[in-house]
Amino acid sequence: MPNFKKYYPTWVLEENHPVCQAAVAAYKDTVGDAPKVDKWTFSTNGIATMGLHKIPTIGFGPANEVYAHSVEDQCPVDHLVKAAAFYAAFPAKYLAAIKK
Repeated sequence: MPNFKKYYPTWVLEENHPVCQAAVAAYKDTVGDAPKVDKWTFSTNGIATMGLHKIPTIGFGPANEVYAHSVEDQCPVDHLVKAAAFYAAFPAKYLAAIKK
């Protein structure tokens, strides 16, 4: 088995980036509130997409992050419904953002 060095690069996507702006717009349209734009304190696949490969990446999930990646991971069903609406709305918002 290869001996790979463990490397988990941190990354930041600026709030004014079209991907972030599209996510904010999709969230407002589907959830009705302004989203909290912040950082996550746990690891995601974003370490590869953004951290290593510089592909603009956001994190979005339906549940409270305090439960994420733990034995108490949980998510209310209504959060799943709102998240599905967000995921459906995001591509059109992203296309609109990059055409500006």
